Amino acid sequence: MGKNFLHGWLRLLTSIFLCLLLSGCWDRIELNQLGITAATAIDWNGKDWTVSYQIVIPQSISSQSMGGNAGQQAPVSVFSTSGGTLRGAVQKSSLEMPRALFFAHNRIVVIGEQAAKHGISQLMEIYLRNSDARETVSVLVTNGEGRRILEQVASIEKLPGAAVRNMIRNEEKNGSNLNQMMIQNVMMGMTSDSSYTLIPEVIISGTGVGPNASIAELKKTTSANKLKLGRLGIFKQDKLVGWFTSDEGYGINWIRDSIKQTVLHFGCSKRSKDHKSAIRITKATSKLKPILANDGQWIMKVEVHAAGVLIENGCNDDLSKIKGIKATEDIANEEVKNLMIKAFQSAIEKNTDVFGFADVIHRKYSKVWKKIKNDWEEQFPTLQLEPSVHIKIDRIGMSNKPFNQLLHDHE
Repeated sequence: MGKNFLHGWLRLLTSIFLCLLLSGCWDRIELNQLGITAATAIDWNGKDWTVSYQIVIPQSISSQSMGGNAGQQAPVSVFSTSGGTLRGAVQKSSLEMPRALFFAHNRIVVIGEQAAKHGISQLMEIYLRNSDARETVSVLVTNGEGRRILEQVASIEKLPGAAVRNMIRNEEKNGSNLNQMMIQNVMMGMTSDSSYTLIPEVIISGTGVGPNASIAELKKTTSANKLKLGRLGIFKQDKLVGWFTSDEGYGINWIRDSIKQTVLHFGCSKRSKDHKSAIRITKATSKLKPILANDGQWIMKVEVHAAGVLIENGCNDDLSKIKGIKATEDIANEEVKNLMIKAFQSAIEKNTDVFGFADVIHRKYSKVWKKIKNDWEEQFPTLQLEPSVHIKIDRIGMSNKPFNQLLHDHE
């Protein structure tokens, strides 16, 4: 009896001791104490940084999803703070925000033009050192103040920040003129051998003077203004130095092996600008091969292989015959080749190696690269591009002839 009693006390003391070793939730923070940030914007006024925050209003999101007082309150609230450093500006948010800012669900960072020209190395620094900042946040640049983008309401998505994030994802997946750039991609581009990075632009497009910030805009079928993707900002290291058009960005992506799915439009003859046919590209790969000629001339061979489905045919080629399909493929090949050449010529004029040619040369000619890396800006404009394109049409649809020709045959 005494032995069993002693064992019972030992088990009890052991349990109490183990419980003392368990960590509790002494530092927990409840959700109703957090200000969940859906998007941020960075601006620079020549002296101070201004950080703007798009804060989610949970009760508004909840009421809209439950069919309650939908539309009575905006889904987000936007405010800004300023300081000599970015983190200092964020720290001041506690002076006017009743909740602690929570950045783990931040979807986008919009960089105002003046901040982009000044340099965004401090922004990269914050994401390197803070555990609450995720490197998967999408980065965009705008031609005015970044805050204006956060104030614009979105008609389809409840959260404007999510709308912009989904917009660039959709474009990357189905259009391929612009690619999503996350913080980690920007860091890698800025520290690469070429040191150039392309960041997509988001703008407010429309006839209105300023952003549509009123929740009443969501009750309309049309809006004076809307968020839209625009050009490509060229960053040399951490500073904005110029722009590419979205069409030039399309050619750049063919060279850089960044085409996922896209629709390629082309005419009935090579170099024709009267586009009447289209192929939905379902897969595409591009391979770069640098060659150093005996005379010291750099040549970059770009070999593209792609496949797709003919989704529109306004030309008269007889696709029931191999000859007709081959003729259509050749025209499509020439169109992609021209897109790449135009993008390359624009990059040469701007002297910006946005293709990552420096990295490709470094990998293949490591010893030579050590000798020329300091002079790459002088050597890049002399580089020659030799593109070759091979597009295969897998399917042509239900008709071998264009519908207009079927109408004439029926007459």
